[in-house]
Amino acid sequence: MKKISNVVKTVTNRYHTANPFTIAEKLNIQVEWCYFDRLPLGKTIYDDGQPIIMLDEAIRHTPDQYFVMGHELGHTILQEGLVGYYTSSIRAHGQLETEADEFSVALMGLLFIEDNDRMPSSYKDLARQYGLPYDFD
Repeated sequence: MKKISNVVKTVTNRYHTANPFTIAEKLNIQVEWCYFDRLPLGKTIYDDGQPIIMLDEAIRHTPDQYFVMGHELGHTILQEGLVGYYTSSIRAHGQLETEADEFSVALMGLLFIEDNDRMPSSYKDLARQYGLPYDFD
């Protein structure tokens, strides 16, 4: 987690934001909204070596779009060049998904501070504002 936290800090310092959509734009990563059949909510594909992040239209304009975008951005930043390995190994699949989740959670923590000028009071604050997983009802 420390390594991922350092990567998130480096990215946010370089691009002066923790907004995953703005970071993707600055990295020239194409983002496409499309309709998936329930799951996944996001997916990263590569065309000619360039990442394209695809997000489900169902989460557009909802808090969930931020966490999912951060997760997919985590794949492109942390796991660049591992596409073949990712699809051929079940063990790697779980580890890479966990890393992308950790990247997004760390990014959303910094985005909360950026948007609210304060630390979140709890994980629930992040979940409500940016669609982090876990149902608190």
